[in-house]
Amino acid sequence: MNPLRITIIGAGISGLAAANRLLELSQEKNIPLDLNILEAGKKAGGTLSTIEKDGFLMEEGPDCFITDKPAALNLVKRLEMEWQLMRTNSDLKQSFILKGNKLYPIPEGFYLLAPSRLMPLMTTPLLSIWGKLRAAFEPFIKVRRDPQDESVGAFVKRRLGKEVFENLAQPLIGGVYNADPDDLSLNAAMPRFKEMEVKYGSLLKAMAARRLNTQSQVSGARYSLFVTLQKGMQTLTDALVCKIPSQSLRLQTSVTNLKQNEDKTWNVETTSQPYQADAVILAIQPAKMRTLIGHLDTEWKKLLSGIPAHDSATLNLGFRRSDIGHALDGFGFVVPAKEKKLILGCTFSSQKFYGRAPHDFVLLRAFLGAETTALLKTEGEEMVIQKVIAELTPILNLKGSPIVHHLAVYNSAMSYFPPGHLSQCSRLEDKASEQKGLYLAGNGLKGVGIPDCVAAGETAAEKIFKDFNSRPSA
Repeated sequence: MNPLRITIIGAGISGLAAANRLLELSQEKNIPLDLNILEAGKKAGGTLSTIEKDGFLMEEGPDCFITDKPAALNLVKRLEMEWQLMRTNSDLKQSFILKGNKLYPIPEGFYLLAPSRLMPLMTTPLLSIWGKLRAAFEPFIKVRRDPQDESVGAFVKRRLGKEVFENLAQPLIGGVYNADPDDLSLNAAMPRFKEMEVKYGSLLKAMAARRLNTQSQVSGARYSLFVTLQKGMQTLTDALVCKIPSQSLRLQTSVTNLKQNEDKTWNVETTSQPYQADAVILAIQPAKMRTLIGHLDTEWKKLLSGIPAHDSATLNLGFRRSDIGHALDGFGFVVPAKEKKLILGCTFSSQKFYGRAPHDFVLLRAFLGAETTALLKTEGEEMVIQKVIAELTPILNLKGSPIVHHLAVYNSAMSYFPPGHLSQCSRLEDKASEQKGLYLAGNGLKGVGIPDCVAAGETAAEKIFKDFNSRPSA
């Protein structure tokens, strides 16, 4: 049997997960592969990148993943890395929201959009009396059963009021998606909350039922909701790279053109050489997909143009513990947009996970959104770093300068989903299925988290074996 020729464009977590699954299926089904993974950058792994510097373990991109979506956890188990999993610090139970340079605990039981307990919401200083009363009135708000998509922002304001949105939901959602909730699809990003409204008629009732159901379970979950790996998230992509034949992974190889041949195979042109493939997986951002396949027809270009992505950056800062006056008695804080700050939030990394800083030192990680990242081009890196430190100083009572810092910038690396995204994504999948041998993966379609990216890559790999399982032998 001739080997199945597969080219994966992009060696981020989606592309590497796809490659790993292809190799697993090749072995299971005894079908040989001619596999090439083409990556424009100097290293594989994409935004999963961990830096060790002066005893600090710094994450440039995601610092953990969620376990209630199983794809990433299952991959870790198959890679026999389960022993490296580490949960968040069990001694800490809270995170904060910034209000006027002061940190206030997120009301107990408040999850992203809605509370599971009313009393903590009624006693938080983050809301006025009128904001609290409006939120308490939520069970009496008419249910919207119209299936038409709406923005997350419109949903929260409709159900819980403007204050809950501005002071609680917006900073929490913005911290996850690096996007304005008023431009974010509810059905794509947070469909569970729409389901709660329809099923229970109220988010307060639904969240309370969810809390009681969780408490009634006899045995707790084996894993916490958020987990990481002892030596950082890059160890996951490093393990995947080790599974790939060295000759299959080609770094610093930019794809310049993608063309389908008359026999429905693919010609992949790069800066070094062309590759012939029976199947191609695009494990890259939608904007990059557009440059490669937008020429195939105008609908490809239009659909892929409708999935925007923001620039973002992370700034790791290492301090002596004695130089921070705040107790750091939580995982970190998020910042409402109305506070007009440079940062979207800040994680107390060495508090969240053990082993991230030397003894008597602390590692902080500030998140910079698109507007702040744009300042890097006009004001320069050092000026922006100094402004961020100055912004953090009154919030955390900083008494000295960081002894180490590291800035990582990502251009258009994280997609977000405007209202109507699911129908657009469905059409993209239909078009890909109509184009023999073309498969889409990456964080611009079904989700932006690590489990979503892993699932996208593995699904593409499984589709290839399903589509090509009846190939005639040579």
